[in-house]
Amino acid sequence: MSYEKPYQGLRVIDMTHAVAGPYCASMLARLGADVIKVEPEGGDLSRTLGKVYGKDQTVLSFLVNLGKRSICVDLKTDGGREIMQKLLASADVFIESFRPGVSKRLGFSYEDVKKINPKIIYLSVSGFGQHGPFAERPGTDGVMQAFSGFMSGNKGFDGLPHRISVIVIDLFAALYNLQSIQAALWARLNEPVGRYIDNSLLETAAAFLNINLATQITEGENNKALSYPMGIYECTDGHVMVGVLFDREFKPFMEALGLGSLCDLPDMETADQRYRNRELIDTPIKNAMQDLSMEQACKILSDLRMLHERLNTFHDFMEHEQTQAMAALHWFEHEHIGRLPVANLPGMKRLKDDPEILHSPGLGEHTNAVLGQIGYSAQDIAKLSDAKVVNNQHSKQA
Repeated sequence: MSYEKPYQGLRVIDMTHAVAGPYCASMLARLGADVIKVEPEGGDLSRTLGKVYGKDQTVLSFLVNLGKRSICVDLKTDGGREIMQKLLASADVFIESFRPGVSKRLGFSYEDVKKINPKIIYLSVSGFGQHGPFAERPGTDGVMQAFSGFMSGNKGFDGLPHRISVIVIDLFAALYNLQSIQAALWARLNEPVGRYIDNSLLETAAAFLNINLATQITEGENNKALSYPMGIYECTDGHVMVGVLFDREFKPFMEALGLGSLCDLPDMETADQRYRNRELIDTPIKNAMQDLSMEQACKILSDLRMLHERLNTFHDFMEHEQTQAMAALHWFEHEHIGRLPVANLPGMKRLKDDPEILHSPGLGEHTNAVLGQIGYSAQDIAKLSDAKVVNNQHSKQA
């Protein structure tokens, strides 16, 4: 155990798909845990989302399965369930993301698993939770952006609600999942038994949006603007984000744009007043910004020490000297995908110092090795393969 690998010696059984569950398990792997990914014949859903490279890898599956070992097992067979029971007996953490009730039908509900291993930390990841009228509904990031009100609160200048393309609720769910597991592991030091944790995208959305939800309740649909003007403005060669954070900045900003006379209009002293009277200032600001290049606009705003930034593309961000100075990204050459960036997770060991974690397993790559570790002989494994209980076609030798 060390600061770089605090979970060395910890075993995690990952039976999840898509993003929220797999990404959580991958972060545990990057912290030193032995994460065994249990996959069906066709593999985790992430292996089919996006362009497929090689036999069974996508950019998503590569990133959310970093550092894991993959075993391919048919849990609908007696032999497959026996393998799973042996894995769970040796595990500290079990993560599943089946629809509510599926784990129970397979014989791996929390009640079933804690009989095998009373100290297990068991996490269920779902869209809408394990109970309630929507529990059976499939829940994805896009579905939850719509359901939670996130899209309604994310209106563009066109006045319409928008979905953001970043799978933000899924990614936040992975972080909340990690936090829940870490808290449970710490508590287990003084507890005689493990714990069941039910985390959902719905609960993640509620936590993520709590400030927005509370503000709507206390201030209504037309809640106060915390700052204004605030937004994205077009320049001659791109766009710049501008934020008048403090009321005292409004007049210097307008004077720098040649619009000082508008500051003398009634009800322009506070952000809330300016927002309510925005039709008087929005178009003049927009027109003035359109006459400037991004460099000119940023120079004006920088001299005023105001919040601002040019709108970068993903490429701009990756190539920026500040991103490089912070070593936020590690560039990796994948045999099938090619060169791609892998983020150094904040507070964790740098990937350049931990090259082993950069391996993302092929489907069933470690089937033989994992089975060997839990007591199966080469003859046993061959029989399981012949019976199609396991798929070790691409497995390395134990």
